[in-house]
Amino acid sequence: MKLSKDIIYTYLIFISIFLVFLDAYQFYSIPLSWIGLSLLVPVSIYEIKNTKLSKYSKAIYLISIPFVIPELFYIFRNELTFSEYLYIGLRYYNIFSFIVVLFFCNYFFTESNLKIFFRILKKYLFFYSGITIYIFFAQIYDLYEPYRNRQNTNLFGESMQSVFWLSQPHRAMGTFREPLFLITFFLPLVLIYFYKDRKNNIFLAFVVGTALGLSRSDYVRVFFAIVLLFLIVDYLIKKEIMLSTLVLLFSIIIFSTFGVLECNLNPDSIECLEYEEDVKKINNSGALKIKPNTSNPITDLDSDRMDVINYFLKSIVNVEPNGIGNVSSDYQEYSSMEISEEMYLTNRTLPRYLLTRYSTQNFGTGNYSLLKYEPNVQNIIVFYTQGFGFIFPSLVFLYFLNLLITKKINLDLVFFLIVVLLIILSPIEELNSYYALILGLSYNLLISKKDLNEKV
Repeated sequence: MKLSKDIIYTYLIFISIFLVFLDAYQFYSIPLSWIGLSLLVPVSIYEIKNTKLSKYSKAIYLISIPFVIPELFYIFRNELTFSEYLYIGLRYYNIFSFIVVLFFCNYFFTESNLKIFFRILKKYLFFYSGITIYIFFAQIYDLYEPYRNRQNTNLFGESMQSVFWLSQPHRAMGTFREPLFLITFFLPLVLIYFYKDRKNNIFLAFVVGTALGLSRSDYVRVFFAIVLLFLIVDYLIKKEIMLSTLVLLFSIIIFSTFGVLECNLNPDSIECLEYEEDVKKINNSGALKIKPNTSNPITDLDSDRMDVINYFLKSIVNVEPNGIGNVSSDYQEYSSMEISEEMYLTNRTLPRYLLTRYSTQNFGTGNYSLLKYEPNVQNIIVFYTQGFGFIFPSLVFLYFLNLLITKKINLDLVFFLIVVLLIILSPIEELNSYYALILGLSYNLLISKKDLNEKV
């Protein structure tokens, strides 16, 4: 049977999504997620050239000028290495891929294609949730899982991915390097599906909610509260209970709030045997310990997030468009300032340093990794505002203002804004083709009113 172009594109989209989700793996030093992010770009360029969307090319060129000029000034003022040129090039490639895939999605997601997409999405949600739950138990009971060969996301390069927690409940991460990444990429698809699917898919909702909840992420608990509030408003207006979405939410909150220590469940695991004395202390009562997640995700932000917020608030007064190649180094300078002063004062006031002149090289103890490794700001608004100046938040503000003025304010618009908020608050600091896919899908589904006209 000959497949139509739309069917082929739909399968290609899901192949791209799955590769993006293989964040923990790489092929010959190339992350599989990068391949997934690039898979739709050639198709998008081809379709844009062959449709009326090409008429927007001049507008795109004009809008891009203010974003390119700061980077050119940064390049001309500094002598950059090849890796720095590569870093800047990849950042701009991500922006380019976001734009072209977003235009492709606007063209592709017609009513008929949305029906096909949602039928496959239902199967994909079940499939990937099953993988996530399996890997969760595989890591506890030393069952087989594919070798995670991509380096971790911390400051130290070439470090192994962490899949073990001694004193905290085990956390699901699926095929991602971190539990937070699982939520960041998987949750938007889940929410979009269950919002448009008014059937009572209780079993699917429970399986997907379990997979998300096992991540024990504060990020997902924040959106539990937001979406639950939305469902209450939805019920008050429509007088209809979205039962499957409620099952999804409460599965998430139960499994994200209560967890069991890995060494409680399997004290003879490979990792637990390395901490034999600690494991004996953990299991001295002989009872299974249920450990609640007592943190408040709204008020108790982790130190990394607080550092980024403080950095942004202190620098926002003097924000200039210095280019995105300069953001990480600027944040590094801010983050390491106190450490540099502390180590300098500590070492320079020791008796042996008071007798001899030494260079002001920083050395000693402390979190000195910040002096060498550049941390990411992990926030889209902060990253692009620091790189491009106020033109980026201004464009975002004008876009939302246009939405509120030109579109009818209803539940669909509010839910679309929730999806956008998911992206804005995510730890991914750049726009990319996956975000374009999410925004294009949700916009055509919720704002353009390309409704499915039937329950999927």
